Amino acid sequence: QLQKACPAAGTPSLRSCSFTWTNSHITAMVQFQLPAADWKDRQTQLYAAGAATAVLGGALLAKRALRQRKPYNGSYTPETLPSGAYDVIIVGAGPSGSVAGWYLAKGGAKVALLDKEHFPRDKICGDAVVTPALAILKEMGVFQELVDADEIKLADNGGFVSPSGLAYIGNSQHKLGTAAAGAVKRIHLDDRIARAAARAGAELREGFEVGTDVTFDAEEGLWTVKSVEGKAVVGRVLVCADGSTSRLATQLGLCTAPPQGVSSRAYIEGGTHNTDFDGVCFYPRWSLPGYAAIFKHAKDELGFCYYLIPCGKNADKGQLGNVTADDLKRLHEDALKRDPFISRAVGPKAKIERMRAGSLRIGSQGVPASYADHLLIIGDAAGHIDPLTGEGIHTAMMGGKVAAETLLEMRAAGDFSSRSTRLYQQRWMDLFGHDFKLSQKGAELLWKYPIIMDACASEAQRQGDAMMSKWAEVMTNMRPKTYFLRPDVAFNMSRAIVRELWNQKVLNRPSAYVLQEPAANGKAH
Repeated sequence: QLQKACPAAGTPSLRSCSFTWTNSHITAMVQFQLPAADWKDRQTQLYAAGAATAVLGGALLAKRALRQRKPYNGSYTPETLPSGAYDVIIVGAGPSGSVAGWYLAKGGAKVALLDKEHFPRDKICGDAVVTPALAILKEMGVFQELVDADEIKLADNGGFVSPSGLAYIGNSQHKLGTAAAGAVKRIHLDDRIARAAARAGAELREGFEVGTDVTFDAEEGLWTVKSVEGKAVVGRVLVCADGSTSRLATQLGLCTAPPQGVSSRAYIEGGTHNTDFDGVCFYPRWSLPGYAAIFKHAKDELGFCYYLIPCGKNADKGQLGNVTADDLKRLHEDALKRDPFISRAVGPKAKIERMRAGSLRIGSQGVPASYADHLLIIGDAAGHIDPLTGEGIHTAMMGGKVAAETLLEMRAAGDFSSRSTRLYQQRWMDLFGHDFKLSQKGAELLWKYPIIMDACASEAQRQGDAMMSKWAEVMTNMRPKTYFLRPDVAFNMSRAIVRELWNQKVLNRPSAYVLQEPAANGKAH
């Protein structure tokens, strides 16, 4: 972040200027004085430009140094690990935990991967697995397993419907050269990545429910984790990967608040619906910045989800834009019965399962630090869910991989203190965490100014798949959200917003996104 401030100095002939760059735990600042007489003066301009360039250069060098930092050297090298102990204990064998376990085991670490359930087991989720996650699944050998078992459906065509009912559905795959996303049920995904971690060498312990007896011996540098049945596991590092509620991180005092986001899910039987697309997001005005989504699964099944995302002055107290978590069931059912777009895609004969709901810890909410001495927090437990999209599978996997790579470096160096584990947080922040801040701002803008999404749909209709492919890249972490700030992109979006303001405010174009009134038989008309 580059900030420029030039307050008046003590003398009328000078101005004091400062440039400040901040990244994680490093702040670089340069202060200097410039003549206040004439900013049009060529020498003044060159002086200011030179100072700014120096600060930017220093910032880039500092950022590069951060990325190249290694853990400190310590005394807990692999040969000091007691017999029967593990290098790493991972609590939770979901996407983040199992991915971390796979990379750690591949790197030679002794890993205990604990989960309270027995696989296969279900998990409430939107089931969207986007490009960065697909790449990790391919590296693990899991992607081909999913394809061979017909458990994944790659998205060929998809799009979104804006708050005023503007829609665009296109095919971004031919522009990207690969599918931007796929849909796979968590009952299949989690089972296969946990088994892959076990094949790689991690010791998978199913049915191991961690109790309240979790202690750290600072002198020995060892954690002892006991199950509710009294079984004990001892290890050098503890990784909390136990989901959005993260009972373990909360118990240890590292998670300070419950998750505020919520989502619903219901599967729709194949052959009973009218959907002919692979994935569409619906943005009704009343639940912004939340949205509904339909993703097509293998065997023609559908997954219908409704995401409610924390937003507003009281977001930390349950404000989800203009709604709360108590509205989720009503919104879910209204969407299926009365939403003009969703009800049409689902159709009157759809066989829909009962709604189920789950919590979302979004944008690191409630987890100020994802590290401590001999400890990391990863995945949903760390709030690695995008504040704009509500997606978290890919960030969980990316974070799990980063955690494993960092832990392997620490294992070789022999230091697991917070000064070394902090590297993990710095690395995931560089990878996707800084994007969360823009996502949060984007969610707030979308909530306050729905016309922005209308403009996006209008511009997608104008540009076609060329824009849709870029949209898909940004929403799946293939591109940073700063892409929308590029001058050429910002210009087109500004023009689209003006166009929508004219259509809506001057020409009074009516909104096509209006809930249908329910008929006496319960069906909308």
